[in-house]
Amino acid sequence: MIRIGHNPNTNMLPMFHFLPKRHPLLESITAEPTGHNAMLSDGRIDMAPISAFSYGEHWKEYLILPNLSVSTKGRVGSILLFSKVPLKDLNGLTVALTDTSATSVNLTKILLHHYYGVVPRYLTMRSNLQGMFAKADAALLIADAAIQAALNQPECYIYDLGEEWFNYTGFSMTYAVWAFPKRLISEREEEVFTVYQMLIDAKAKALCNMEDIFKTCQTMLGGSLKFWGDYFIQFNYGLDQTTITGLKKYLDLCFEQKLLASRPLLEFWPEE
Repeated sequence: MIRIGHNPNTNMLPMFHFLPKRHPLLESITAEPTGHNAMLSDGRIDMAPISAFSYGEHWKEYLILPNLSVSTKGRVGSILLFSKVPLKDLNGLTVALTDTSATSVNLTKILLHHYYGVVPRYLTMRSNLQGMFAKADAALLIADAAIQAALNQPECYIYDLGEEWFNYTGFSMTYAVWAFPKRLISEREEEVFTVYQMLIDAKAKALCNMEDIFKTCQTMLGGSLKFWGDYFIQFNYGLDQTTITGLKKYLDLCFEQKLLASRPLLEFWPEE
């Protein structure tokens, strides 16, 4: 059996909605991205859509599954920095960071330090905009928490970090990749490949039935079918050469900004 990480947020529905709920090869373990990052690292799960940053931390031990990611080229709609002041004025102020993300937390630091030239103080907190704003001047929220906060139309500046990244770099941004430990190839290669094919098939079915995804999102968070159509249209759940180039740019900047101890190399399995 392969223990996989299940991410319950709406942006991950095209990965999971049509994946078999009961299968002799699969056990699904639900958590937020940071939970899966830790679980994959310490062996509690075998495979997961982990934070791209977490792959960068463990690139010597992990392999990436091809053609699977959560990426955008421009706006993302659910990785949002809410701020009481323009970002250029955050120097020396306090930014509250969600405790559910690694990729977006470090993307925030790259954008603020490298591109805006500001160095704020950071707090890590639970994802609650009101609670974060009680202690900080800006707040990073991701996934459904970000969508819900934005739908409430708070009186503050709202920056879409996918859009900010694209405006400064011209590259796409990859937030999550499917990864697993290299040792699994020698231990359970056939099982890993079977699960990989199931993930690819589930994704393909979802992309052909997005109306089902939109309706499920409405049930989960509200919003109109048009809202969810506009939300999902910018997502890329594959990992083509353009997306890989953006991922490399992000990981290289993480290394250059001393957020990662070494410069990651991307290794894929199965090779195509």
